[in-house]
Amino acid sequence: MAAIVVLTVLGINISAQPPQSPAGKGERVEALRIAFISQRLNLTPEEAERFWPIYNQYHGELKTLRNNFGMGLGKSQLTAEQSLDFEQKKLDLKKKYKAQFEGALGKEKMNTLYNLEEEFRKKLQELREERQQNRGTTPPGRRF
Repeated sequence: MAAIVVLTVLGINISAQPPQSPAGKGERVEALRIAFISQRLNLTPEEAERFWPIYNQYHGELKTLRNNFGMGLGKSQLTAEQSLDFEQKKLDLKKKYKAQFEGALGKEKMNTLYNLEEEFRKKLQELREERQQNRGTTPPGRRF
């Protein structure tokens, strides 16, 4: 519950800021992701020191994968075959990092991690939709 409050407060703070370049928006989203994951996993300083370098490498590979499938800033319309291929590669990436995350966090927190990513994505989408409703319709091409 506290994470939702933090995310909401940070989201309100974001919406009060003037429009920024896509790079600035990306940095804000990354800051929100870090705060959300850190709080929800309740990382100790030692866990955080082990975890974040691994996670940053994983997240970088995931971003590269998305970009390779044309899923960067805009939504790409993938064929069914491309979508399945993307999901398989994403699953392979998660499997690749599973043991490293488990070594850094322990099994219980590692099991929670992948669910938190999806939860964060949903919360972020809710914030985006709320901002759009508060401002009216967002012009095409503006996602955040």
